Amino acid sequence: MLAILKKDLILLFSNKREILFMIFYIPFLVFTVESYDPKILYFTIIIFFTYFMSLSSFYHDVDGKGKYILNSLPITGKRIVVYKYISIFAYFIISIVFVGGYLWIINTIGLATVDYFNIEMIFKAIPIVMLIISTVFPAYIFFEPRIARIVNMLVSVVFIVGLMNLGYVGEKSLVKMVGILEGNSPVYLCIIAYVVSLILSMVLYQKKDL
Repeated sequence: MLAILKKDLILLFSNKREILFMIFYIPFLVFTVESYDPKILYFTIIIFFTYFMSLSSFYHDVDGKGKYILNSLPITGKRIVVYKYISIFAYFIISIVFVGGYLWIINTIGLATVDYFNIEMIFKAIPIVMLIISTVFPAYIFFEPRIARIVNMLVSVVFIVGLMNLGYVGEKSLVKMVGILEGNSPVYLCIIAYVVSLILSMVLYQKKDL
């Protein structure tokens, strides 16, 4: 599985379009969404970057670059699916390092006052990442790319609207009122959704190969 992760990272960081996106998206958020609480902005960015990097492997598989390398590796379809789900935690760690370093530079040179490391937001971001991935991954594994991108777009819109509501309205926001980030129950639900999604994706992958 480390070989697949290495493959995905090479393809990600060798793609000029994706590199430019990663470089310019953070300052875009920092300087255009000024109403966000600093910790919510940090929370949003690490979730988004984890999500972006996790889906990048699917994009490369679709355009053929990833499949060429993947087919040369001795790995079963079931293990590929398991890898896709486990890899989000590797991408999460990479996001913390990359985003933290980027925001630290912005904060140090005085371009803006931002939160570049917040352990509370990191722990709250993990179940949200698991939930979002659990919703989107089965679509990319089973459906054709066009339909999967529609699912991705819908999930992204819901995510963005929810976080904008949380950031702009604060304690009165709908997200805060329903307590999506509070208590242990939402965390357990996200874990259950993650496990169910993983099992579903393995079944869908096998049916797709038949």
